[in-house]
Amino acid sequence: PAAIPLVNELPGRIAPTRIAEVRPRVSGILVERVFEQGSVVEAGDVLYRIDSDQFRVQVERAQALLDQAEATRKAASQSAARQVELRERNVVSAQAFDDANAALAVAEAGVAVARAALAAAQLDLQHADVRAPIAGRIGRARVTEGALVTANAVDSLATIQQLDPVYADFTQSAAYLMALRRAHENGELTRSETGEATVRLLLDDGSEYAHDGKLLFTEATVDASTGQIILRGEFPNPDGDLLPGMYVRVLIE
Repeated sequence: PAAIPLVNELPGRIAPTRIAEVRPRVSGILVERVFEQGSVVEAGDVLYRIDSDQFRVQVERAQALLDQAEATRKAASQSAARQVELRERNVVSAQAFDDANAALAVAEAGVAVARAALAAAQLDLQHADVRAPIAGRIGRARVTEGALVTANAVDSLATIQQLDPVYADFTQSAAYLMALRRAHENGELTRSETGEATVRLLLDDGSEYAHDGKLLFTEATVDASTGQIILRGEFPNPDGDLLPGMYVRVLIE
């Protein structure tokens, strides 16, 4: 006797595990594109540079306003301290004492407002360097140097896709999915070390993909138009052979 594998072959498409559209967070003129189109970037890498002169001036202005507010607070603090001494000797009215303390409170609030304005200006200056939100392969540049970009624009500057690992999305009937779940729970399916069912891929030319994947039952959803269950497998892609949108055949043993 020998165990005969029963393999179910299903059509599927490759999808990235993570995808991010690069958008500017401040408005300005693009002065430099740093990345190479189609290259692999790391999270935090600078992709574009926006003209930062205006943001640098805003930081300097906010710093000057903070210095002014701190000087005002220092004067108000000294005045309030004098009022305390005079109050102890009963040579100043209660109204003058209260006015001095109120002026000190206003000066302290002014310092807080100036510090917040400085932090906002410094943040805008940092955002003049448009950075990669995730690691992955970046596509073509959708804008060129000299273009005016605006914060929260609808059109993105580029798209980054994480391609290692990748997902393989495929469909199956609800009845078969229930049987598959029962077989998985009963240990009749081959399991990986982490407990997920093992699946394989056939490429479009008929060859078998070199790396096995795992079936993610938690990613199952229902297609509202067809009523089919959409399953998702996760496959390692160290060599970049699997690309988003690629047609594959998924083998479940």
